[in-house]
Amino acid sequence: MIRDTEIRADVIAPAPPSQTAPDLSHLQQAMLDITPDCIKVLGVDGTLITMNRAGCVALGVPEHSGFGMPWLSLLPETVRKAGHTALGQAARGCTARFAGQSASSAGTSYWDNLLTPVTDASGQVVSILCVSRDVTAQTRLEQQLERAVAREKLLANEMQHRIKNLFTVVAGLISLAEKESTAAPPGTSATTILRDKLAALARASDAAFLDTPECGDERADLATVVASVMQPYGARCTTAGPVATVLRSVTTTLALVLHELATNAVKYGALSGESGQVSITWTLSGGALTLTWVEANDRRDRDEPCQRGFGTTMVDRIVQAVGGTVDRCWTDQGLTVTIDMPDSVATA
Repeated sequence: MIRDTEIRADVIAPAPPSQTAPDLSHLQQAMLDITPDCIKVLGVDGTLITMNRAGCVALGVPEHSGFGMPWLSLLPETVRKAGHTALGQAARGCTARFAGQSASSAGTSYWDNLLTPVTDASGQVVSILCVSRDVTAQTRLEQQLERAVAREKLLANEMQHRIKNLFTVVAGLISLAEKESTAAPPGTSATTILRDKLAALARASDAAFLDTPECGDERADLATVVASVMQPYGARCTTAGPVATVLRSVTTTLALVLHELATNAVKYGALSGESGQVSITWTLSGGALTLTWVEANDRRDRDEPCQRGFGTTMVDRIVQAVGGTVDRCWTDQGLTVTIDMPDSVATA
């Protein structure tokens, strides 16, 4: 692009023509109007001297306006600082470059702006050639690639997070099964209880990752969703709330959130101790659902964490994706989480 700009500088400011040469002003303008690049000639002070047709269209300036306005004033506010810096560099005799963008009814366009000083025989800068090339397609492709890479990193982190949590949850279920076996009927072994809990955990995982786009607006019973996720933790978890149904489209969200909260309770919270309890309640108000998770901890060394973990961030993200909010509060008893879901998600 820099070599192209040097050629265009020669076209705009050529050597003096011979007596027999044709009038070059119309030829020059025709050549400049053919290119899709936005080409502008600026004064050293930033005044717009002339501009080709593509530039007029991009900046919304009539072709026969006479120009003379400050070039920077035509740029979006977000890129004027970068344009001002590049203009100063070009005025001092240095080639400068900056990224720009503009908005129109067709969307946002992205530009690569190259400013080249035009000098006289003594080397003095007399004007500045600015060539702006539309790089929208390239920029959008780069943005798509960045988003794809971010998604892959998120999935990799999620996989690592799930694998680590799986071992912790299973260890917690073993401990729960051993405790429950002491109060179970004769002949009921901890292994049998653990096998049942692992089967329930598998069902909870299925519910958490259920994908049912074909169900449309079909609804699922809220109590059933909560019970399926919390079943592995037995009597340590209680649920209460009015009869309610939730859209299938948010069933996965609720199951994922409850599964993550239960996992953290096994690792750090109420379910990590000997007799801690978890209570899950929900209320309805005008079609909106409020679900509250309350931990009653038998340990007093569980304070608010110093930093947010991946699981906490994931919970917030998936709830926000359906328009909901998450509020956390740490008390002497343990963690309380309040999840508000938007209207029409649940109906009595």
